[in-house]
Amino acid sequence: MKKTLVAVAALMVATGAMAEATISGLFEASVAKTSTGTGFGAGTNGASEITVAASEDLGNGLKAFGQTAILWNINDNERAMPAVGSSAGSSAAVAVNTGASIGTYQSWIGLSGDFGSVKMGNFWSNTFLTSATGDVVGRSAFTNQLHGGVQGQIANAVNYTSPSFSGLSVSYTKGVDSTVAAQQYNDYSVNYSNGGLNLSYARGALGTGTATKETILAGNYNFGMATLYVGSIITTASNTASTSGTSYGVAVPFGETTLSVGSGTASGNINNYQVLLNHNLSKRTRVYVHTANGTTAARPVTSQIGVRHNF
Repeated sequence: MKKTLVAVAALMVATGAMAEATISGLFEASVAKTSTGTGFGAGTNGASEITVAASEDLGNGLKAFGQTAILWNINDNERAMPAVGSSAGSSAAVAVNTGASIGTYQSWIGLSGDFGSVKMGNFWSNTFLTSATGDVVGRSAFTNQLHGGVQGQIANAVNYTSPSFSGLSVSYTKGVDSTVAAQQYNDYSVNYSNGGLNLSYARGALGTGTATKETILAGNYNFGMATLYVGSIITTASNTASTSGTSYGVAVPFGETTLSVGSGTASGNINNYQVLLNHNLSKRTRVYVHTANGTTAARPVTSQIGVRHNF
């Protein structure tokens, strides 16, 4: 496959078209033990995935880019995985689980240049990306899970992201599906990244009228010997009191092994924790042991041993 892509790229160069296509992704699976029994799990990423991406240099600093991705469970092809839907949860916006297919997960087309970038399609919300910035296990963010979770993937959306000015950038996303009021979404984030410091602030609103609103502040700092994480979220759902959650974490490397420990608390006496031990077998393959516990259905007791291969 890589040879094919190289040949295609060489042909484009020969004909004057500066274009590039790539295939990337990961395979991951685990054996997981929960309070209901032992079985196969989807791993720390939530699933395996394959992404096909392409870009073209249009000249004068302008570039066209696009991608489409598939997310699936390597152990059970019939198991539902997150797709493009959204709905209001008990205290926050949550993704609707449906079968994933081409074009329903992390798929977009866009243009970039000195002005920043504009893209249209399905992609992570700014609130989700901000929450992951402050979570030691990233995508499995405590701030997403403690009390319903921030909105994940936004379908039928337009996003603008500014250039970085001394590490500072802003991003705005608007869902343009006007046919379903509950799926209308908009958010923005202000982000700062410089050296080992990453900070992000985001606000989002799901629905119309009495919308579900989210405010998130998160960050991490790499001290060299360890990386510290902190995240905080306040959610106001329709006609209900505000709820809040805070998470903390630390990741400590020991050569090819990294120990990550996180804890979180939220309104309603909710407490969660996670421990993840990763060991790199190579730059692209790792094995891990992961355990999580919590007082909500979103984070039941789970322990898993798995393997992950990036390509």
